[in-house]
Amino acid sequence: MLLDTCGVGCGWIAAVVGCVGLGTFGVPMKSNAANRVDVDPFVMQTYKSSMCFITSWLVLLIGASFEFSPWGLLSGLLWVTGGTAGIFGIRNAGLAVSVGTWSGICVLVSFFWGLFIFDERVKSLFLTCIGIGFLNCGLIG
Repeated sequence: MLLDTCGVGCGWIAAVVGCVGLGTFGVPMKSNAANRVDVDPFVMQTYKSSMCFITSWLVLLIGASFEFSPWGLLSGLLWVTGGTAGIFGIRNAGLAVSVGTWSGICVLVSFFWGLFIFDERVKSLFLTCIGIGFLNCGLIG
């Protein structure tokens, strides 16, 4: 299977693609066409979720197996709730403020889960704490 032979390089490529995708998904909501019709955040989230559902089946073409997990339902619930709130934030606070704020907070939440819940290790706890401190300063600023 293709995914079994994929190493750290594939992970970095996926991370970059994820950053670009998550950083730009709100751009169409700021377009003149979307502003003219005043798209409701729930409608936009429906479009986003529908595309996620349709394209998620593509991983089967590269050899991934189909597996159902109740954790997937919980993850989907959290993703839809966060996405709807994010769309509402973009429509009201703006793209730069909303995405900049939730991205930093996502890093903090993911860091907490990884370090304290899943017991993942960092190379340097001291430098990690400095980085988290800079991130907090940036969020406050």
